[in-house]
Amino acid sequence: MIHAWKRDQTVKATAVATIALCGLTTIAAAQTVGSITLTSSVATIGIGDTFTIGVILSDNISGNSVFAFDLMIEGFGPGLAIMGDPTPDASVFGFAGSASGNTVTGLGGASDILGPTLDPSLDGVTVFTFQVTTAITCGLYDFTVSDGPGPGAAMQWGEGGGIVINPRDYDEIVFNNLSIFVNPAPSTVSLLAGMGLLATRRRR
Repeated sequence: MIHAWKRDQTVKATAVATIALCGLTTIAAAQTVGSITLTSSVATIGIGDTFTIGVILSDNISGNSVFAFDLMIEGFGPGLAIMGDPTPDASVFGFAGSASGNTVTGLGGASDILGPTLDPSLDGVTVFTFQVTTAITCGLYDFTVSDGPGPGAAMQWGEGGGIVINPRDYDEIVFNNLSIFVNPAPSTVSLLAGMGLLATRRRR
């Protein structure tokens, strides 16, 4: 009787595992994944200098697909990073964006809103850029991208098949953030070195 109970539990566990595996396989096969990537015009920068951040959209759907975006980028660091107003790519339709403090927002869509081919889409496009001027403090500055304040999702893909494209939400959106290290500017380093020499001479 004990053996029969164990065998019954084993059969049930196997059945549950099989169902779970089938479910995961089906979900993984049908999953649509969008990616939002922040890029920088530089790897490192000096205090008070200006560089450009770009926002690139892409997904795992074949063909023209990336339809719209609604994003917010925030900057964090040891000092204030001043962000300029965003500039959209020429292919973005109905762009609206702004900058306030350490935050930049931008939303827009593909120019071919009536479809059905969605050509061109925003797949692989740097949809907008903005400039950042670093403050007087050196260190690591992080820039994070997330869902914007507008009504739409952070990113949508367009389903064709009719006269009008049907916007669809992704099963998953991957946010690829950015980190930039701000070094003391060369002029600042020279000034500090000079002050060090002066202090040494005074001690003598």
